[in-house]
Amino acid sequence: MKKKSLCAMLMAVLMVISSLAGCQPSSSDSNSGSSGNASAQTRPTTNGKEENSLTMAVTDQVSTLDPELFTMQTEDTVIVQMYDPLFYVMNDGSIENVLLESYTENEDGSVDFVLKSGVQFHSGDTLTSEDVEYTLSRCENAPLCASVYAAVTMTIEDDTHFTWTFEGATFADLASYIQSMGIVNKSYCETILETPTDNLKFNEDGTGAYYLESVTDNGDVTLKRFEDYHGTASIDTLNFRYISGNTEMAFESGDLDYTVYTAANESVIQSYGNVTTASQALNSVVYIIVNCAEGMPTNDLRVRQAIAYCMNREEIMAIASNGAGTTAYNMATPLVNYYDDVCEHFDTNVETANDLLGQAGYSASNPVELTLICSSANVDWVAACEVIKEELEQSYFTVNIEEVSDSSRFFTGDYSLGMLSIGLTNQFSSYSTLFDTASGMNLAVYEEPDVLEAFAGITDEATAQNAMKVATESLAYIPIYYPTTYFAFDSDLNVGEFYTSVSAFLYKDFSWKE
Repeated sequence: MKKKSLCAMLMAVLMVISSLAGCQPSSSDSNSGSSGNASAQTRPTTNGKEENSLTMAVTDQVSTLDPELFTMQTEDTVIVQMYDPLFYVMNDGSIENVLLESYTENEDGSVDFVLKSGVQFHSGDTLTSEDVEYTLSRCENAPLCASVYAAVTMTIEDDTHFTWTFEGATFADLASYIQSMGIVNKSYCETILETPTDNLKFNEDGTGAYYLESVTDNGDVTLKRFEDYHGTASIDTLNFRYISGNTEMAFESGDLDYTVYTAANESVIQSYGNVTTASQALNSVVYIIVNCAEGMPTNDLRVRQAIAYCMNREEIMAIASNGAGTTAYNMATPLVNYYDDVCEHFDTNVETANDLLGQAGYSASNPVELTLICSSANVDWVAACEVIKEELEQSYFTVNIEEVSDSSRFFTGDYSLGMLSIGLTNQFSSYSTLFDTASGMNLAVYEEPDVLEAFAGITDEATAQNAMKVATESLAYIPIYYPTTYFAFDSDLNVGEFYTSVSAFLYKDFSWKE
């Protein structure tokens, strides 16, 4: 079967992770915990400690638990408990083996892998190299690991030894995508699926710490601890409760053992004496697409600069995220390798914006007409777009906001500005798809060669920072803020690390205090 190009695969990766990043956490460099005041009020609690169970919310109804073909962060949060990858990319960028005993990077760029012996699937079958090969074949149309399928050729030596050779990418480039491959049981899948790229739906046979017990009609998912797991896990039962309403209220009512909450309610959550809180900076950026197509007024750099000078990032962030974030002046995040504050800061200055628009031939009587699109499903972002409209119309702009129901409008070029978020890997080079027309993800229709040349030239810290600067200061995409998320836990929980590379906790790391 002929493989698709790496650029085409990265397009799918970008699309799904963009949508995930807009909904849930994607990365961090710090967890800061604090306990409530012992004299403060207490909240009701679940029976989790007595039952050795953990109950948390899912805010979307899952439609599949296929480790390669899911499309929502909610689904991934459940899936990573059931399917182990070959390894995880840790928060510091290092690699921690999971199903691997070891791997060796060769001088020619190929990598030799050795699987752990005796790892069992939930069905009792033993993991072999053929299962990895079959999983790789399932990545052809997978949102997160399609780029691995496009670049890797696999050669099997025996049940536990195999080699990957790479074309158009390196092992380091693809590590964050490789760890998104939840390894499936080939023999089990072949009894369920007609082709490897079919969706497993709720059929499951992973090697993870938990196996699927049930999915109810109302969207609740229950997982049970796998007794023959090759690692360790403490909690016996994971209960994912589908809650369509306010999860913070459910937590305060004692229906959940932990929740994600907004910064606006931080003081309320922290007022409970039996609650521990933590915060997490994310490896994603919320930004404005600026349509740079020829013939558009925003094709003029001076107009794009004027837009950037009109925006008050603090005000926009306060509405879009309830203040839970850090203002951004760089399309890279502080968690990207070689990040540095090298980009020009376009601090709010309407007078400068007026001067730039005047140079471009615009005035109060001849304003720039803009169409700003935003997803109707994200009400906070819609409200933030109203703020952006007000800010831009202080200068020589008139703005029409249009709410869209899905992402298709972002690919039509039928708009001036659009609000999105993106979270990729810790490699800044992954942002190149935003500027590469061949990838299909050049939503800004920016076609100046300087950015792609800068991405192509990334070899070290200096060249990575140069790419950050050139890409960001093109203003094809205007960064607004880096999100932060907040967690609240039952204070009797021992909480594990938040894995930034998969935007989730691994609940095998959790336990109840004695």
